[in-house]
Amino acid sequence: MSTSVPSPSIAAMRDALRQGGPGGASAAIAAMMAAAAARPSSTNANPEGDKEKAKEAANQEGQDDGHEVDDDISYTPYKPTKLKYGRNHPDPVVENATLAAVAPPDITYNLAMPACIIDEGKLSNLQLEAVVYGCQRHMMDLPQAGGKLPAVPEVMAVDGGDTKGDAKNPPKGVKREPPAFRSGFLLGDGAGMGKGRTLAGFVVENIARGRKKHVWISVSSDLYEDAKRDIRDLGMGSYADNNCYNLGKLPYGSLVGGSSASSSKSKKKKGKRGKANAKTITGNYDEGVMFATYNTLIGKSRGGTRLEQLLEWCGGENPETFDGLIMLDECHKAKTIDLDENGNATNVGKGTLCSQTAAKVVELQNKLPRARVVYCSATSVSVPKNLGFMSRLGLWGPGTEHPSGFNQFLEGIDRLGTGAMELHAMHLKSIGAITARTLSYSACEFEMIDGVGSDKVREVYNSSAELWTDLHSQLADRCQKLNEEEQKNKRIRAIEDRGGDATLSEDLLYHRDLHMDSDSEGEDSDDEDEAIVEQKRLRRKFRNRKARTLKGLFWSAHQRFFRSLCIASKVDKAIEIAKKAVHEDGHCCVIGLQSTGEARSKGAAKSSGINVDKGGALDEFVSAPNEDLKRIIMQMFPLPPKPKGVIAPEFLNVLKNINTNDTDDDTTSSEGSSRERSSTGRPSRRVRNVGVNYSELNVDDDGNDTSSGGRKRKQSTKKETKKKGSKSKKRRSSTSTISNSGEESDFTVELSDEESSFNGTDNDTLDSDDDDEYGSSSNTTGKIKSIPWNEIPLEAEGLVSRVDQVDHERMVRYRKDAEKVKAWLDTVDNLELPANPLDRLLNELGGPDEVAELTGRKTRQVQVYDAMANKHKVIYEKRKGDGPMDQINIEEKNHFQSGTKKIAILSEAASTGISLQADKRVTNQRRRVHITLELPWSADKAIQQLGRTHRSNQTTGPIYKFLISDVGGEKRFASAVARRLALLGALTQGDRRATGSANSLGLASFDMDNTYGKRALKTMYELIWKCSTVSVLDKDTEEEANALFVEVLKNIDDQLTRALDAEGDWEDNLIPYNVTTMADVTHTEFMYQLLTGSCRRLAQDRVHAIKAGRSIPSYMELLASETEKDTIDIVRRKIDEEVKAAKEAGLNFNVLCNIWLYDVGVTHGDGKSSSDVARFLNRLLGMNLRRQKFMTQYFLKSLENEVSNAKRAGTYDVGIRTLTGNNIEFAEKPRKFSFRGLAAKDDSVFVYQVAQDQGTSPETAMELYNDVKDDNVPTSRNEWNRRGQRLEIVSGFYTDSRRYYRVTPKVFLIINPGAHSDSCITIRPNVGRRTVDKYAIREKLTGGDLASVSINRAMEIWKREFELSDISANENYQFSCPGRHKESYIFAGSIVPILNKMLASSGTISTKGDHAKPFRVVRVETSNSLDNADDTEKDVSQEESSDSEDELEESNESEMVVVDPAVGGKEDIGKGVARQMTDNIGASVFRGIITKYKDDDMHKDDPSGTFYTKFSDGNKRKMDAAQVKKARKLFEKEANRLVASGMPRVDACNSLDEFTAAGLNVKSKIRQPVLRDGEDEDPENHEQIFEEQFDDEVPDAIVGLMFDNRTVRAKDAAHNEVEVPLHEKVLMHLSLRLVSEGVESARQLYNLEKAERLADDDASSGSMSDEDKY
Repeated sequence: MSTSVPSPSIAAMRDALRQGGPGGASAAIAAMMAAAAARPSSTNANPEGDKEKAKEAANQEGQDDGHEVDDDISYTPYKPTKLKYGRNHPDPVVENATLAAVAPPDITYNLAMPACIIDEGKLSNLQLEAVVYGCQRHMMDLPQAGGKLPAVPEVMAVDGGDTKGDAKNPPKGVKREPPAFRSGFLLGDGAGMGKGRTLAGFVVENIARGRKKHVWISVSSDLYEDAKRDIRDLGMGSYADNNCYNLGKLPYGSLVGGSSASSSKSKKKKGKRGKANAKTITGNYDEGVMFATYNTLIGKSRGGTRLEQLLEWCGGENPETFDGLIMLDECHKAKTIDLDENGNATNVGKGTLCSQTAAKVVELQNKLPRARVVYCSATSVSVPKNLGFMSRLGLWGPGTEHPSGFNQFLEGIDRLGTGAMELHAMHLKSIGAITARTLSYSACEFEMIDGVGSDKVREVYNSSAELWTDLHSQLADRCQKLNEEEQKNKRIRAIEDRGGDATLSEDLLYHRDLHMDSDSEGEDSDDEDEAIVEQKRLRRKFRNRKARTLKGLFWSAHQRFFRSLCIASKVDKAIEIAKKAVHEDGHCCVIGLQSTGEARSKGAAKSSGINVDKGGALDEFVSAPNEDLKRIIMQMFPLPPKPKGVIAPEFLNVLKNINTNDTDDDTTSSEGSSRERSSTGRPSRRVRNVGVNYSELNVDDDGNDTSSGGRKRKQSTKKETKKKGSKSKKRRSSTSTISNSGEESDFTVELSDEESSFNGTDNDTLDSDDDDEYGSSSNTTGKIKSIPWNEIPLEAEGLVSRVDQVDHERMVRYRKDAEKVKAWLDTVDNLELPANPLDRLLNELGGPDEVAELTGRKTRQVQVYDAMANKHKVIYEKRKGDGPMDQINIEEKNHFQSGTKKIAILSEAASTGISLQADKRVTNQRRRVHITLELPWSADKAIQQLGRTHRSNQTTGPIYKFLISDVGGEKRFASAVARRLALLGALTQGDRRATGSANSLGLASFDMDNTYGKRALKTMYELIWKCSTVSVLDKDTEEEANALFVEVLKNIDDQLTRALDAEGDWEDNLIPYNVTTMADVTHTEFMYQLLTGSCRRLAQDRVHAIKAGRSIPSYMELLASETEKDTIDIVRRKIDEEVKAAKEAGLNFNVLCNIWLYDVGVTHGDGKSSSDVARFLNRLLGMNLRRQKFMTQYFLKSLENEVSNAKRAGTYDVGIRTLTGNNIEFAEKPRKFSFRGLAAKDDSVFVYQVAQDQGTSPETAMELYNDVKDDNVPTSRNEWNRRGQRLEIVSGFYTDSRRYYRVTPKVFLIINPGAHSDSCITIRPNVGRRTVDKYAIREKLTGGDLASVSINRAMEIWKREFELSDISANENYQFSCPGRHKESYIFAGSIVPILNKMLASSGTISTKGDHAKPFRVVRVETSNSLDNADDTEKDVSQEESSDSEDELEESNESEMVVVDPAVGGKEDIGKGVARQMTDNIGASVFRGIITKYKDDDMHKDDPSGTFYTKFSDGNKRKMDAAQVKKARKLFEKEANRLVASGMPRVDACNSLDEFTAAGLNVKSKIRQPVLRDGEDEDPENHEQIFEEQFDDEVPDAIVGLMFDNRTVRAKDAAHNEVEVPLHEKVLMHLSLRLVSEGVESARQLYNLEKAERLADDDASSGSMSDEDKY
């Protein structure tokens, strides 16, 4: 956009236009929202009727030839298009082709930073481009409420004077208005692009413009040093050392006026609450960069908050005066936001929709309206609702289509649906509000290694699934018991409140006495340790928790356990890959994990008697799944209060076993505490059953972690402190070790005000007030005899009193519950669960001496050889380094980068700020092999971790290897991240497909947790609950699942046999009267509903079979007892016959699924789970692997159907569709419209007519075939079925010669992409590329509809069809074969600000849900541009870059600046000067001009007067002639450096103006409306009222909105109904609406522009030219 400012009135209008209405929005952000907006269409069954017609309908082109191919995102080598100076980036950089089709705005901002930064390449041209566009956006304001404009234009005068005044003291005659919010900028470049250096560039540029204070917020204090380093690298070392402050390291108090000289005199400042700050901080903080972390931002003390302190430093009592930078680095940390209609954070706090961090970020921006905000993140946000903190991008608010605020914006995006996010991203780039480049991935390799696992792993997994099923059944009983106890307790409390014990019944009295705390857990004594008191209180809490909380805790642990098991199962493969990479391939290896398992290791160490601070030894590595499972068993089923005198089980006694020499141990050893090996024969830890560490988790009913912060502990009261200090009774020495209960944990613990977190270990022996009082070995009083828990008698005689009965029942209950828990714990030990992955990797890849560990843990397990014992043992030790603990990761990184260690293990803690790429500056130049062992929970973390090994200045790109196990349910984690990776691509890259890591790794196929997935799940559930006979498995798969049919049929026969054995009707007996447990009740009710409902016919058939002696259980018993092969074969055939008969009677795969889902807690009638994909996939983890496999296939098949139906109906949200074909071109020049009048007169909308030949020529078909013909290798594990028939589809040519095709057979080129895809690509001569399900192709092949054909024959038919299809796509050359020529109309340009109006004009603004939208976002690249373009993946070599820079220097030699000496007079005013900074800025050179000359004869030199100068930073100096001469020479040097770098000469010499010469002086062509004066007043002219003549060059590529090419009814200006193409209806109705709203016509804008030009000419006549100034 070109603008000029020759007069104040025109300048004001220019600034008004700069604000651009709704244009300043973070379109990138809107991006994400559309992903959630798409909804699939419903499945339509074929109509019944004539079979022939139905068959023909099934062969229509849309179904027979498949669906349009989903585009693969492509990238274009990136170079700035408008910025012409600066050195090239050191590494190849690309931009996705969608964004590349949009041109950024013209550059109007002129940099003032020192020339050395540009000339020496301290900032590359890409980084300079971001700084330029960011500063350009900062010169614009967002529209104000009521359409108000800024009170004064922000333009610096040529003489250095400030015409704008300021917010506090506006110029005379100007009414003070509330300050407008300044526009912001989003730096969305990918990981490794050097965003930190770019932010430092923003700092230097604003310092050069005289702005003194800036705020830099990031995620970690470690990045404070990185920020200083980046500023120092730009030549401002002194500034970095003296003027960069870490807010978190400063004391609370006022930072204003705190110099040592004035601090004693300064007045106390008042904070937000009116309280005087405690003190004024000594030191000079008057200018500089204040660094803070997001955690610091929410800090507070009694004297105030950190935010108040920061706001006072920025602006004091007038925060609107602050115009420095607010740079939000890694801004996605503020994503959890909820805003009210005024843009303020609401619902702030734990467990709410808005985090404290996000609230503070929003408040900071709102309190500093004139601040220059830069949002910076490679991952910005990952879901639509998290966009609210980016308000400065102008996506919502006054002057936009969403004036009510962010929530209205979300609703609008939801309505728009398909492609809305991409359109907004394009718009953001077009107005210069975003840069989104990324390092080229062409040097990287990606491999997804699926099916990682072994037979042993599968066996362990299946055994674990059985154990969890058993635990789930016990959960029902526990919940029932809790509910019953709660009801009785309510009754007891109600009665006691009315009158006391006398009114309680015997039953209630007995219940109260039985469940009250025992004397071991009575009132807390004054001398008890705080941690012991806390443990006792928590156990009481656990025993009485709500059933709902119990379920949530269970499913959370369920998900965590199987996730840990999935990760542990991949370690062997990861070790294999790493060793091969290092020792055979000569590479080095980086292994990515998210969690370390340190908390579980600590818990296991404590339970084994090891002091985690001092270290110790174990016999084997800790198993994270083992500890998880044991912990949840103890959390879910805590023992009842221990009766007095009972010796507690050893597995509960943690603290007393820490001291192994205790002779006073009151726990029994009868459980085998001295055994060295488990029952399985494998070594076990010294006291594997000694103790189990468990803590309360904050989860909802579905097991989802709802915690929002770190661990919180209850603050000790004075009373508790007093208790802690007093020791009136003797305590066991071992109890002191429990006091440290705040250990770091992988799981967040947040408790209510009544409950404090506890991460220690439970010990029921500590319930007693004092063991010496009773039961200890040192007891001399003999009051109560101790008894081991497992010797408690189960029967008792002579108990008469209720007290005796209660005491005995307590003991019996304690023994039974302990036996049950011990049985579960023993089962866990016998599972042989795998060890902690991090420790295995560390030790098996060479140990700490060979492996660099970059994690956040403080301790680790190291395997060493014990020569004395002649065996290996595991040492639990602290991590060690040469320096302090907080520097150990830096040390490890240096070891890896120097090549001392060839393998690095990376966790989430080191995923931000660590660079592990093959940097040209480090010794280790080996190629990196990056193994992603554990998929991160979020896309943010995934991109951060993957970006550690792919960064700028590297010699080679990494090889990414992504491991996914055999577990079908693991796709639950992959799908969650894949969805967010896709959305992040749309936000930061302008296209949801642009996140290269997701698609390159094949993760796109795992994106199941979306709208289509929800619909697929709901449809699948409906079929399952009805036990539908609809076949969901093909014949071969069903045959493979035969064993599972036998398993379910045996279960049904067992149930029916028990019912038949009882007296009476078998249906009534399905629910027996003697059922005692809730687990049995629920199971029998489930089977009753199933067998008397949808499977009634099956049940009746099986009853007859059982009576006839043909039950499956009887056959199974016979198989188990028989040894004769012939007899076994006969029995097996009988079983097969029974299964076949059962299938005919109604046994089908949906019945199996019904029973499987019940086992994992998913039942009919649970409305919450009907469309919750995450919940389904989480439950899926608990099935054995065979069941998982088939359930996953079922769900994926349902998902395929939903997507296919959506594609057929036109509702599938593919984002941007690229128009492809044999030839693409624009039919004629586009039509140009100005639809926004004076609100944004430079915004233009273009309507392009696109001619598309969508066919595929014979030559292209042969090229495609030659590319894939050698790839016909087995791509599936099940390439052959049991009958020896080949199942895989071979890429090649096929024909369909059915009788419908009478002119010519149909020919196809079918390309099979491999086993990771369920579809094939089919290519046709007339319609180009399509996708077809593999299942449909196999059906056609086996049915004879498709047949392979020779290449010669295929080419003959292809040429014939290609010639026949040379007609319009609206015509057919034979049945279901349309022509290949299509005509489309595409709206492009500035369409986002009027998008809602356009869609309303088309009649589709309210279209939501299943209805097909008549528009889509498309990208068009003409054939000419494709022919002339280089390979989009080709990167510019460094040699080519150097050559281009050399050519640039040669071309600029003729433009070099030569300064003339100052002569002393008015002619010197405006001439350039420069000075070397000698103060705290550093060695930088700032440029300025001579503003005044005074002939005062104050100097000896000639001229002898005084020169007044002003520099870009606002500094003013007086100089004599000698100083001016030196300053002029330095200016010449600086200007020539800029010119040599490519900057235009006039801009290099222009020191003070923030506008470039082009922005100030170049006049654009005057617009030419198509209508003459007066014609624009006739509404019958419709859109021509706003149409202008197009006289620009037609672009090669565009992105825009394409409406369906169909005829619709519309109303003209006279309200007559006419039939017009849909795009014309949009133009007609839109123009009528704009006329009614009073929007200025193109003719009116033309007349106004003419008047402006005349005013410009008058104002500029006689003024000094730019060349005359210098």
